[in-house]
Amino acid sequence: MRGQVVLDEVSGDIWPDTFNLQSLKSATKLSCLLEVIGTGGIQPSALSSNCKFLAVVTQGEDGSNRLFIIHLVEKRFYLLKRMAKPCTVLVFHPYMENMLFLATAASKIYRINADDGSVVMMEGHTSPVRGIQSGLRSPLVLSHNTDEVFLWSWPSLALTNKLRLEDRVDVVWAGHVWQRDELAVCFVNGSLLLWSSQDLSTQRTIEPPSGLDFDFTAFALSSGGEWIVGGGKSHLMVTYSLVGRRVAQVVQLPSSCNSVYQAIFLPPVNPKFHQVLAVLNTTGVLNIIDFTSMTKLKTVRSQRFNIDSVSVSEDGNFLAVSYANSITKVYPVSALFPDDPKNAELRDIRKREVEFKIIEKMEVPERKEDEGEKNEKKREKHKELKELLDRNKWYPILVEFKSYPEKYRSLIWVSMLELPRNYLVFSTLLDKGMHSAFEGLKEVLKLSDGSLLKTLQGTLSCLAHWAPFLSSIEYLPELIFPFVKFFHSNRLLCFEVAATFILTWCRLWFEFWPKPSVTVLTVIERLVCENDPILLAHLMKLQVTAEDYAWSILTNAFSRVLSNEDWLVLWDHILSNPPSFLPCVVAAFTVKSRHTLMTCEDAQDVKTYYSQEAWISIRHVIDKAYFIHQNSSAETLPKEIFGELKPMPKGGLPIFNIGPRDAREEERGNVEKKLRNLSLRTEALKRRQHKATEDTSRLSEKEEMVYTIGRKDLEKQEEECLNSILNLRKRHLATAELDAS
Repeated sequence: MRGQVVLDEVSGDIWPDTFNLQSLKSATKLSCLLEVIGTGGIQPSALSSNCKFLAVVTQGEDGSNRLFIIHLVEKRFYLLKRMAKPCTVLVFHPYMENMLFLATAASKIYRINADDGSVVMMEGHTSPVRGIQSGLRSPLVLSHNTDEVFLWSWPSLALTNKLRLEDRVDVVWAGHVWQRDELAVCFVNGSLLLWSSQDLSTQRTIEPPSGLDFDFTAFALSSGGEWIVGGGKSHLMVTYSLVGRRVAQVVQLPSSCNSVYQAIFLPPVNPKFHQVLAVLNTTGVLNIIDFTSMTKLKTVRSQRFNIDSVSVSEDGNFLAVSYANSITKVYPVSALFPDDPKNAELRDIRKREVEFKIIEKMEVPERKEDEGEKNEKKREKHKELKELLDRNKWYPILVEFKSYPEKYRSLIWVSMLELPRNYLVFSTLLDKGMHSAFEGLKEVLKLSDGSLLKTLQGTLSCLAHWAPFLSSIEYLPELIFPFVKFFHSNRLLCFEVAATFILTWCRLWFEFWPKPSVTVLTVIERLVCENDPILLAHLMKLQVTAEDYAWSILTNAFSRVLSNEDWLVLWDHILSNPPSFLPCVVAAFTVKSRHTLMTCEDAQDVKTYYSQEAWISIRHVIDKAYFIHQNSSAETLPKEIFGELKPMPKGGLPIFNIGPRDAREEERGNVEKKLRNLSLRTEALKRRQHKATEDTSRLSEKEEMVYTIGRKDLEKQEEECLNSILNLRKRHLATAELDAS
């Protein structure tokens, strides 16, 4: 039976008497072990280092704020302090289990002894404190609000220094990284400042990734001191390497984590999960995430009340969660993992971690550099990388060796397509959730890889939210699947590669939707005819059209007819050439398949060949494609209609303005064309009639009079008839336009 505490008295006992928290440390079921019920608006809870104490601030009936201590070993609780102002921070010192830091809205900090209630006041801040950090082996205590970071010595708690913050950007987190003997301050714009705790005159800056534009609300330091992760109003989290002093990566949180309100690295208690992050989002849901693989292990939530704050014991045994209904619940950390690590030895894990840090520090000795030298090196590296990824340098290698190096292929493709990496725009599309058109994709594709399926569904949904027309393209999943498979570890690149491919290479594909593109198929058929007319005649004899052989491999991006290795080699060339190269590849594949196609006896044999992996050399296909592209006439291959690369703009999304022609526009154009032709015929008839009238003037007066009168009557009748037809056509057109509107 779980324990329960009701904070309606000055002191009392934990119910029932048989409650024993120590016996529940290895629990595997995620159930509440202890429930603390407040009498008013509850405020952040705090767990001590060895779970001897649990501190909770709640509001009394008289409006005062009351600090209660729950003694988990002696199974009792008692009121420790009353405060006039609300509590803003509540945290235990990591290794002094009875020392508690409490900050109030009056801009004051109190160090309180949980045993005897003795208080030491820490004054100096000009606005309410938002965070207090005291490391496990740190001789410092850091406190901060949005504008100030103060350093206090431990245990004297004398104010020793104030970190200078030149840029007036709000501070989100500050702490002492004792493993590296550094001070770190993190800001709302995602930038970090680092100081050596021995030399506060030198600071280093880590800037956030370019294109990332959202407010950071939470940062967390890994237990080994090598990483800081930050997040905010986005699906994204940024990982900062304190070893390399740079941004290591931008990761995508699971779909349910649409924002970050609070983040905590759990102590390393499980040998299979070394970096586990507890992420509380703005909707009051707590997600436990394996930060190494970015997979969600557990979700803690209430159906009725949001979670307000989270704290974890330093030994990693228990997690305290405060809900919006004035209740704090304690859960076993061991139940947050898929299995129970009964054989895990905490001291061994920490020992190995510290040893690794020492080795790492020895291998990468730190050399002091001035800021100008560092900036100059950074500029040189950016310049070197830009030159390395220059198309003019890589393309000759592609031509000579027929493919890009496998190790650098993804980086080269990203450079070739000029992807902007718009993190914020992509996050906005993800926030819209899964598109209804792709909810049943699992049953259609039968993919065994669940993570790959989710990435594909997410990419398709983002494409459909950007361009709703794409949700109606039935072959879209198969078209972009090979690209998603190649970039599946980075969902942002999956989306941007797919969108760029559609904008550039598929611009003519949808002009006659839902029918295939006549323009593209006609060009391919001409290319096949020009290079192998006998083969084309044989296909026509079998009643096989370009739709049967060309369209089928276009709409799956050659993924059905090529192995994975050959597919990558082929797309090295397609992405490195103008869009007009793609129809040449289709024609080359058909021409190089002539020996097999000439043996086909009916259309079904041809369709079967184009629906399975082929056995022709991809090198020969590529060589033939280059020959066709370079030697085809402008009439056979009008390169200008296929356009050029259309990269996505930085910081936004392009307008999706390609799609099927409007039938009403086409019909209106046909009617107007007919009216113009009718007017031209009428004018020509009038000119002929006028010329005939002038010729008859040379006849005799009598004959001329009789002929002219008869002719004029006839002309008048014909003109009236033509005018009537013209007016009737105009009225019909106006009626059609009115009905269409």
